[in-house]
Parts: sequence; structure tokens; C-alpha cells
Amino acid sequence: MKAANLLSTAVLVGLSLASLAWGANAQSRRDAAMERCIAQAQAQFPFSGDLSNQQSRTASYKACMRAAGQRP
Repeated sequence: MKAANLLSTAVLVGLSLASLAWGANAQSRRDAAMERCIAQAQAQFPFSGDLSNQQSRTASYKACMRAAGQRP
């Protein structure tokens, strides 16, 4: 009985650690995509203070994030 409880606890701990690692990796990928997409949008549409320029920059960022499989 104790061996089954110990095994069950070990499995739960293992799954929890795997879940945390996956979440950290997913966040790391999202952060990298955000940095890349922001840089791309800024390069394509440099700041000019113009509203249409800002809208184009936003659209570029969103398209880049979607292409990376991320939510903008």
C-alpha cells in the first residue's frame, strides 16, 4: 500500500515538473517571437508619429506573431 502511494506521489511530482518545464519553454518561445516581431515591425515601419504608420506597424506585428504560431 505504501509503495503504491509513493509511486503515485512520484508520478504526480514528475508530471508537475514536466508541466512547469513545458510552460517555461512555451513562454520563452513566445518572448522570442515577440522580440523578433517587434523588431521586424519597427524596421518595416519606422516611427514617424503618423497614425497610419502606427496602424501598419501594428498589422505587421500581428501578422508576424500569427505566422510564428503565437497569439498577437
